[in-house]
Amino acid sequence: MTAEELTLEILDRRNVGIREKDYWTCFEVNEREEAERPLHFAEKVLPILHGLGTDSHLVVKKHQAMEAMLLYLASRVGDTKHGMMKFREDRSLLGLGLPSGGFHDRYFILNSSCLRLYKEVRSHRPEKEWPIKSLKVYLGVKKKLRPPTCWGFTVVHETEKHEKQQWYLCCDTQMELREWFATFLFVQHDGLVWPSEPSRVSRAVPEVRLGSVSLIPLRGTSAQRLSTGAHPW
Repeated sequence: MTAEELTLEILDRRNVGIREKDYWTCFEVNEREEAERPLHFAEKVLPILHGLGTDSHLVVKKHQAMEAMLLYLASRVGDTKHGMMKFREDRSLLGLGLPSGGFHDRYFILNSSCLRLYKEVRSHRPEKEWPIKSLKVYLGVKKKLRPPTCWGFTVVHETEKHEKQQWYLCCDTQMELREWFATFLFVQHDGLVWPSEPSRVSRAVPEVRLGSVSLIPLRGTSAQRLSTGAHPW
């Protein structure tokens, strides 16, 4: 089942109507990192669910920024973005146990293949470079890092050796955050940010079992599974 199919199935089971310009989607929420990631509509949910830690869960809610993101993507030219953002590394994931310091101004260039970090606008060689397809971008930065603004990302990169690198980016405005995140989605998914036509939900869904565990129907209160969240983006 894809994220879109799961979202529509849950809304159908809860008799929640979808109005025009309602962008319901499924989010991966990481409580420890205080961050969330809206799943792409075509992502398969079961592998994600199996990979979640004890501090993470999935929730279905409205994607409040999607309309603004789609308008931005429709008005722009090309699939690149560049600009200044605040940057901070998380070295604890590398096993060093060292403080990573504060946030510093860095210049970023995002294109269809990679994200590059430069120390200054005039720098010719990037300090760091990551392949765009290997990045997971979450909205939010945990408060104990004292982010300079509330418009931040938590970015996770998994190497070929399955080692995880993590860092944090902060924008100056809500508009900048939405533009960067929209561009990330655009280049990672070849321009398919939102489905042109929604999938149809079948009311007669057979029960699926994984060993002795029933996967359908989904239980829980509306407050637990359809919470609105509190992320300011």
